[in-house]
Amino acid sequence: MAEKFGVWQNMMYTLIVRMDNKTKQKEGKMKKKNGGLSLNFIWKLRLKLRAEGSKLCAEGSKLWAEGNKLWAEANKLWAEGNKLCAEGSKLCAEGSKLWAEGNKLCAEGSKLWAEGNKLWAEAILEVYGNIKMEWENYNVEKKDYECHLETGEIFKP
Repeated sequence: MAEKFGVWQNMMYTLIVRMDNKTKQKEGKMKKKNGGLSLNFIWKLRLKLRAEGSKLCAEGSKLWAEGNKLWAEANKLWAEGNKLCAEGSKLCAEGSKLWAEGNKLCAEGSKLWAEGNKLWAEAILEVYGNIKMEWENYNVEKKDYECHLETGEIFKP
């Protein structure tokens, strides 16, 4: 057989034999002409293969269409996600501006605290001179300490 057929014909002959039991039976019953398979048999086999191929292509096209729908839906979700991400970025930027403003105000407040403490210390120096001053007993409600002077005076917040 290999001598009379080329490589393609040998592969085709193997495919025909392996197709299914019916094909094997038909191949066995068919008479070979001039050492090969009959053209009618090959033509019918071709039609069967084309019909099966058409079914598979149709099924593949349905899957492609379904895939395209899913891609379209995914693209919509991506677009929505990108919009939300942009909105979130704007809100983060606004929040960062507010944080910066808050930090600026805290720095100003700390500066005023220091100025108040300096003013207090200068007043103590002017009134009593160089005496001992201690900050004790933190008041949680007023967020400040009592000032105890060496003279025994106590100044509460």
